[in-house]
Amino acid sequence: MAGSRTTWWVDGLYTRELKLIVKKKLEHHEILPLGFPQGTRPEQLLKKLHSVEGRLADIITRSSGSMYFVYFHVIAFSLFFIFTPFEVGIFNIFLSLEAVFLATFIMISQNRQALVETYRDLEEDVEQEEEDKEQEELEEDVQDIQKDLDDIKNAMAFIQQKISGLEKLPTSSEKPKS
Repeated sequence: MAGSRTTWWVDGLYTRELKLIVKKKLEHHEILPLGFPQGTRPEQLLKKLHSVEGRLADIITRSSGSMYFVYFHVIAFSLFFIFTPFEVGIFNIFLSLEAVFLATFIMISQNRQALVETYRDLEEDVEQEEEDKEQEELEEDVQDIQKDLDDIKNAMAFIQQKISGLEKLPTSSEKPKS
């Protein structure tokens, strides 16, 4: 259990550092996110995330990171050394090939996780742009409403002045005394 926490911590540290490096380079237009052109939409990344190869690599990485994988290898190694069906050199070649493939699948899985992070970042950027646009529209609406209220206020003041002026005038029923 402690080993898995360490692995997660290391992976989190790796992801955080990678994310900071990529963001700095993106700000200076040094690189584009994972080979995608500027203006890439989250939907485009989503297609890449759901590719058959990526899902297969995730499945293999998950299974190779389980205790069943360890149990299988303990049994396989024990059987090999008990029965020795072929030379140890050939066995070493098989182990080397397995290590190469597992390392490749793990790297594919890590790249996929980085792609997920990029997808989330792009999605957040799109949401932020939409919120900013909506905020600007709301501010414009508030300014329009404020202008309308000011116009109504001025009209009311004008009407009150007219009414006051009419109240000061003598009415026809009131005749001046002579």
